[in-house]
Amino acid sequence: MILRLGQIELFVTDLNASKEFYVDVLGFIEVERTETSLYLRATDEFDRYTLILTQKPVSALGSFGLRVSSPEYLEVLKRKHEEAGIRAEYSENSEHPGIGPTLKVAEPNGHPVEFYHSMEQIDVSNSKGGVKALPMRYTHLQKGIPPIRIDHMNLRVPNVDKALEYWNGVLGFSISEYVEGKDGGKFAAWTRAKTSTHDVALVKHKETALHHIAYTVDGIAGVVRTADLLADAGYRNSIDYGPGRHGVSNAFFLYIKDPDGHRIEIYSGDYNRDTDLDPIGWTQEDYERNGRLWWGPSVPDSFFETTPVNPDWMRELVKK
Repeated sequence: MILRLGQIELFVTDLNASKEFYVDVLGFIEVERTETSLYLRATDEFDRYTLILTQKPVSALGSFGLRVSSPEYLEVLKRKHEEAGIRAEYSENSEHPGIGPTLKVAEPNGHPVEFYHSMEQIDVSNSKGGVKALPMRYTHLQKGIPPIRIDHMNLRVPNVDKALEYWNGVLGFSISEYVEGKDGGKFAAWTRAKTSTHDVALVKHKETALHHIAYTVDGIAGVVRTADLLADAGYRNSIDYGPGRHGVSNAFFLYIKDPDGHRIEIYSGDYNRDTDLDPIGWTQEDYERNGRLWWGPSVPDSFFETTPVNPDWMRELVKK
C-alpha cells in the first residue's frame, strides 16, 4: 500500500540563495550538498531528507516521491499502471542518495511521481547500542521556525474528475473533502493515504502545474512566527498570503515564496479522520465564500500563480 507523501524535489536557479532562505532563515536541516543539489529535512523527521533543491536553468517541480509499504508493492504498482495503460519505469537505483529501488511514473496529467520503499533513516543509536537521541531532540542547534515535517502538496490539473480516476481509482487514495464545481464536475479534491486531510490536493486549472508544497510547524504560534521571522530577516516580500484559517481542512496557514517563486505553505492544525469514511462535499459557492478562507485577509492575485513541472520527465520515460 501507499503510506504517505515522502519527499519533493524542486528545481532552483541559485543554490546559494536557496540555502540562505531554507536553511539559514527558515531552519531546515542541511543533510548533504553536492555540486548540483541540496538535501534538507525538517526537525522531527526520521527520513534522511524530504526536500531536494536541485540547480537548473529554470525553476520547476522536479518530482515528488510517495513511500510504499514494501519493495514488493513497487511490482504491484507497476502492474496496476500497466493495466491502466500508464507507463511506469522500474529502477534498482535512485539518482538521489539513501533511496532504494524506485518506480518512476508520469501520471495522466503529467505530474512527475516516484514511488519508493527504502529510505535511509536518521541514526539515533549511541556507541553502546542504545539510543543517543531522537531526531527532534536537538533544539539547542535549531534556528528559524523551524519546520517539523513534510505534510502535503497541492497540484493543479485540467480535469479533477479525470485526475481522480488515477489518484482514487488506480492508487486507492481516499478523498477527505471535495468541491463540486459550478459546471457539474469537481473543482477540487483533497486526497490522502494517511489519516490527516491530504497528501495530494487536486485543483482545477488550465494546465498541469504545482501550486504549493507544505510543511507543518509547532502550532499557530509557529505559523505567526514565520511571518515575523521573514520580515525581520529582510524577506517581507516573500510573504504571499496569510496568516489565516482554511474552512477546508480547518488548518491555520501562511503561504510564502522562496527566491525562485516556489510557494511553501507553513501549516498547522488540520484534522485526522479515518480514510474509509465518506468525503465532505462543498459547493463551489460555499468553498469560495468559506472553504478557501474561513477568516483572514482577502486572497491576493499572486496566490493563483503556479510553478511548472519538470519538462523532461515524460520525455525520459518515453525514451526508455
